[in-house]
Amino acid sequence: MPPPMSPDPRTAERGASRLVAHDVGAHLATWDVDGRPVVWCSDRAVLDGSRPIRGGVPVCFPWFASGPDGDLSPSHGVARTATWRQADAHGTEVWAWTLTDEDVAGDPGTEHLPGPFRLRYAVSLPTDAAHPSLRLALEVANPAEQPLPVEVALHTYLAVQDVRRVEVVGLDGADYLDKTTGRRRRQDGPLRVDGPTDAVLDSPGRPHVEVVDSGRRLVVQAEGSTQTVVWNPGPEQAATMDDLRDDAWREFVCVETAATGDRRLRLEPGATHTLACTLTVLDGAPPVGRTGR
Repeated sequence: MPPPMSPDPRTAERGASRLVAHDVGAHLATWDVDGRPVVWCSDRAVLDGSRPIRGGVPVCFPWFASGPDGDLSPSHGVARTATWRQADAHGTEVWAWTLTDEDVAGDPGTEHLPGPFRLRYAVSLPTDAAHPSLRLALEVANPAEQPLPVEVALHTYLAVQDVRRVEVVGLDGADYLDKTTGRRRRQDGPLRVDGPTDAVLDSPGRPHVEVVDSGRRLVVQAEGSTQTVVWNPGPEQAATMDDLRDDAWREFVCVETAATGDRRLRLEPGATHTLACTLTVLDGAPPVGRTGR
């Protein structure tokens, strides 16, 4: 069942792709290809702007979760709950938005802002891709005379048939923080979601991560990031979320393009940094190593 819709979402259909987005949070809620979800949104998501949307691609800025020291709110920063201004779209961009520190002045949490900022965020459908692809790009600019330290993430919910049968490949050997235990570990082979999962993996450069699902692969190619976060609440945490069905945790895995904690961004005065990811759908891929379950 599709999620309920707010009165004025932005919608677009380009070829096999259907997109739905909201100005609150510059939040891409849906990307379907040939009617099948790629970017997943909860069918209990609240889409009227009164609370953050469960699913889609939350934009986390200028902190991730509750910040480096765990004492900031709202969760994932003020950009997620602000109403962004529509900007002119260029080239293959479907939509673009901007947000500045002046736009959020007085909002809850703005007393924690690390300094002035300028954001531009764009959702694009590349026309030269061999397979269905979507590009998300967040440009962060520091207009101040002091450095700007910020945490940033594109918190992408990817739709899968059953997360317990999925493998996330491309992160073998990465050091990571297991936030479910607070311990540092090293990833060995494919990452599997067998319960509550919250792994912040060090993956600088342009990591190529694949979610191997039943019948297809979802590729996440990051740019300008330092980490990849893999998250799923598991059944017990899902049962506490009123905007998520108890069994809906099986339908998605979050693979997030991120720069957080001691690997957050530090923009020098006048500097600009782009954090982006390209999602690509490759059909016809069998599950890897999980066919016996």
